[in-house]
Amino acid sequence: MTALRAFITIGLALFWLALSVPPIFQTPPSAYTGTHVLSTDALIQPNLVRVDPDSPAYRAGLRTGDVLGCLSPRDAALLLNNRHASLMRAYRRNLVISTCVRRNGSEFPVHFAAQPGPPLTNSYGSNFLAALRVLTILVFFFTGVALVMARPSPTTWVFFAYCLASAPSYAAQEYWTILPAWAHAIAYGLPTTMTFSAAAFLLLFSVLVPSESIPSGWRRPAFYCACVIAAADLALMATYVWYTGAHFSLEIVAAPDRILTILTVLVVATRLFTMERSERARFGWAAFAIIFGVVANDVRNVFAVSTSQFESSAGILAAYATVGMPIALMYAILKRHVIDVRFVISRTVVYAVITTLVVGLIGVVDWATSTYLNGARVALALDALVTIALGFLLHRTYGWIERAVDVVLFRRKHQAEAYLHRLARTLPLAESEERIHYTLVQGPFDKLELTGAALFRNEGGHFVPVACEGWNVLNLPLFARDHDLLRFLSAERSRFYVADLHAHVRSQIVEHGAVPAVAIPIFESNALTGFALYGLHRDGTKLDPDEEHVLEHLCEIAAQAYTGIELARYRGATIGPPAVEVL
Repeated sequence: MTALRAFITIGLALFWLALSVPPIFQTPPSAYTGTHVLSTDALIQPNLVRVDPDSPAYRAGLRTGDVLGCLSPRDAALLLNNRHASLMRAYRRNLVISTCVRRNGSEFPVHFAAQPGPPLTNSYGSNFLAALRVLTILVFFFTGVALVMARPSPTTWVFFAYCLASAPSYAAQEYWTILPAWAHAIAYGLPTTMTFSAAAFLLLFSVLVPSESIPSGWRRPAFYCACVIAAADLALMATYVWYTGAHFSLEIVAAPDRILTILTVLVVATRLFTMERSERARFGWAAFAIIFGVVANDVRNVFAVSTSQFESSAGILAAYATVGMPIALMYAILKRHVIDVRFVISRTVVYAVITTLVVGLIGVVDWATSTYLNGARVALALDALVTIALGFLLHRTYGWIERAVDVVLFRRKHQAEAYLHRLARTLPLAESEERIHYTLVQGPFDKLELTGAALFRNEGGHFVPVACEGWNVLNLPLFARDHDLLRFLSAERSRFYVADLHAHVRSQIVEHGAVPAVAIPIFESNALTGFALYGLHRDGTKLDPDEEHVLEHLCEIAAQAYTGIELARYRGATIGPPAVEVL
């Protein structure tokens, strides 16, 4: 599944880049047809046109007052979207424009070629600004792909959809009219529909984050309502993009974004007001990122379709500003753990990503050798050499990436785990049980920054707390030998998540304020003699599998240390005091 996610996310990102980036740097000739839309005050109006005398459209038979229909999205863009000089469309010489004309109750087809006009200028003013815009796209796509690869969930998939929607479609609207009608429908229709629906995806994200599944409480019906609203927005935007039988006013295009912006702000404000203080501190950066993103996105979408030069420039600046959203969100993820991805950059993920890149590179080499080399043996030999070299590089790169990830992203976590491993090696040298108690509780509590840690030992048929940090020991329950948790630990002989207990059993453990996350058993021979309870991280995130493995190892060595102390006591009791020699 990890490799499949890599292919899907990276493939979609590359496909979207292929649709969005090339037209940003193109300067093809513009199209002059001689048709101009006659706008009225209606929100939805017929395709009523005014035609310039002696223009290509006039020579083909079009006249002022005609209503145009039977238009593909490409031909509609060439004929109808010319209300302002900045909305000129690109043209490929001898490309045939087709429409049907309704006049005086009759309808007839018209086909003609436009007249190439002056070349279009760069939609961002310069190649430097265009390249800067491409960098913002790459930041978005990297963030979205990384989150889906790291923690696949409805939340991260929705954010990935928002990242795709943030790719610029304005250049695609202007320049992809040089393509055939079917290719234009894909290259223009998909990114434009997504762009105008970006606010809907951000609304869904604001309801879900940081949950990994559909949330409970008031957020559950809010999520379903947001899904309905997002589906309606997608349908409306798809109608605007694909339906060419009428002309939509700018108010219809801008209104959904304004409504979704207000809803998103209300959702974020409500969540900040109703959540616990600790959660609010964790959610704050994500809230800032969402508000910043939705406002910048709304400004971009509203101003991008404006006929005012000033507002169009403001829309371009807002498009650059949207890069602040993924940057703020990445800070919230890596530093505040809004979405906990600390254990996600694992061997499986690293291997899947590298494998995806290697497979793509091998494909390129195979295409190049097949295309440019006629000798089959030479091509086969090169393929073999490249495959072997990439396999060797993959083996070497694998370790480099793992070490780089540990040092750059998870340095504190790596240091904590290394310390706990070293601490485990000292346990066999402990000379008292109290020292082992302290090590099992204090070490993980400090180094892993846990909300609490407690150790329970079997005394008189009950498991009682003998050491505790972070929680009030008086609030910790006593566990009878036949308690559900003890039976699970005895049967499974491995860590057990408190959340997996039945609700009423779990409530008995957490009702006094201590909220443990995982229980780890301590076995001496085949007898369960104790167990450790560990809470979440203080920032609210879960223990990752590597940390749980370290804690299990610590408890295993502690069990050996307890056994060693018992043996030492037994030997001392058996040998007794030294005998007194009688002379």
